[in-house]
Amino acid sequence: MTSLEIRDLGVVFSGKEILSGLNLNVSSGSYAAILGPSGCGKTTLLRSIAGLITPASGTIRFGKQLVSVSSLVLPPHKRNIGYVPQEGGLFPHLTVGDNVGFALSRDLDKEEKSSIVDEMLKLVGLEGFNSRRPHQLSGGQQTRVALARALAMKPAMVLLDEPFAALDQTLRTEISEEVVALLKATKTTTIMVTHDREDALVSADLIALMRSGQVVQSGAPTQVYSAPISAEVAQSTGDIVTLPAYMSADQRIYSPLHSSSSNFDPNGELLIRPEEIHISAVSQPAGKNQVKAAISKINYYGHDALIELKLEGWELPLRARVTGNIDFRLGQAVYAELQGPLRWVPRKATHQ
Repeated sequence: MTSLEIRDLGVVFSGKEILSGLNLNVSSGSYAAILGPSGCGKTTLLRSIAGLITPASGTIRFGKQLVSVSSLVLPPHKRNIGYVPQEGGLFPHLTVGDNVGFALSRDLDKEEKSSIVDEMLKLVGLEGFNSRRPHQLSGGQQTRVALARALAMKPAMVLLDEPFAALDQTLRTEISEEVVALLKATKTTTIMVTHDREDALVSADLIALMRSGQVVQSGAPTQVYSAPISAEVAQSTGDIVTLPAYMSADQRIYSPLHSSSSNFDPNGELLIRPEEIHISAVSQPAGKNQVKAAISKINYYGHDALIELKLEGWELPLRARVTGNIDFRLGQAVYAELQGPLRWVPRKATHQ
């Protein structure tokens, strides 16, 4: 196990800045997810950690060991890392056993090498698959073989580059759970790149949210979900509702479901999550901050539904998430009430 510390990392390709002033800390034995949209620099960051890219500036440390600085870049084979690229990256002409044993030291005798390969395949649930070829495996099995290959050399850190992206939803969930459980059981420090927010929220001990070549927020999944630093970042981890607001002459702030605040910022937005809005067919007791509305749309997903509301006196529609039995209909008059924190956040995030 080893920790990861990145300070002021910069990467430039063809005169274009891909990463800029990026900072990230991952503690030893943690499972970290790098979450962000396509083109934000996630894979470039992972390849920099692996030693496959030479940064233009900044430092990367594995524990106390400095592996990357402007005057020194430790090559990949000396970093003691396991790397699982997208779609596994197996050698099609080699058997499963040979793929797993590919990175093992040539100093090992045949019997010792075979024992390690058998151990790794058993670890990932593919005992007896040694002689098969990659084309004879399912997508999920190929991912497991790639992971077995990465773990065979007992790495201090494993890097996963969207390893489940090519799998269908059901298989992706199943394989992801198995891989995460295995890596956490072996206490292997893991850095996973993904654009799947549910995968990150479910599996990670730490989530680092990336935008435009920078980590703009990092923390435990509950922290980054419940306390996003901006509306833009909040969308990385779940659905959001932003509310219009204005300040009256008497310095009170008015918006749907909210009547006052001491933190008015004309460049910010009032942010809530759809599940924090409660809707009812009947008006609640006096004193509740309710808004009368009509249901304009229902998106039913089985386990829950997103219901769009047209608020009385406001042009902006409001979305509420309802679980359990969906006992509402289009056009129905209802009452909406906020049952969660109201966050005043900037629209855009600056890097941490």
